[in-house]
Amino acid sequence: TNDYLRRKLDIEEYDVIIAGKQTNGRGKRGSIWISNEGAALFSFAIEYREEILSRITIFSSYIVYKILEKFLEEGNMEKLTFKWPNDIYYEDRKICGILCEKVRNHIIIGIGININNSDFGIFRDKAVSLFEITGIKEDVDSIIKETVVLFEEKIRTFNKEWEKIINLMNNKNYLNGKIIKIKTNGNFEDKIYKVSRIERSGKISILGKGDLDEKEFESLEFEVIN
Repeated sequence: TNDYLRRKLDIEEYDVIIAGKQTNGRGKRGSIWISNEGAALFSFAIEYREEILSRITIFSSYIVYKILEKFLEEGNMEKLTFKWPNDIYYEDRKICGILCEKVRNHIIIGIGININNSDFGIFRDKAVSLFEITGIKEDVDSIIKETVVLFEEKIRTFNKEWEKIINLMNNKNYLNGKIIKIKTNGNFEDKIYKVSRIERSGKISILGKGDLDEKEFESLEFEVIN
């Protein structure tokens, strides 16, 4: 759906493209995600604004988080977390992935939310759907509409609400206290790091074992060790 909008020369703001299923899903750093029918798979465009580009992925994740919490009972909400920079997790499994890209004078927001689907193939142990959590089938089109409407509403107060958004994302950060290894020059380092927080800029701060100063990254390839 991102590729479709990328090729479309006459993009209008909040044009929404929906796919029934996804066989060529793209994620950050070229990762692959395949979703069968029953998922909310859609992209839409907004006009490019430089001041939001570096924060748009976190903002989009916040919007999806707020949508999903409507469907979860209070006891399950604590299991819903944000994995920097672009995923929503339920426990240790992915329920949503987001890919934001600048294309000419627009930013394309691509979102995939596992709603009613349950066939994840080789990603069975890494993915979960809303239906698997609640046992209730939901109207996928309604969720897509709700997501885009909430996005359009909240983007108007983007700067005013940013501090609140970052605080929530930090409180619900899947990576809080996690030990990670980072990839540099195509290889994972032996050194381990602990995730500190998400900065107001949208960057992630990590502290290396034995280091006194934290490092900040706008983009980072990593794997969770513990």
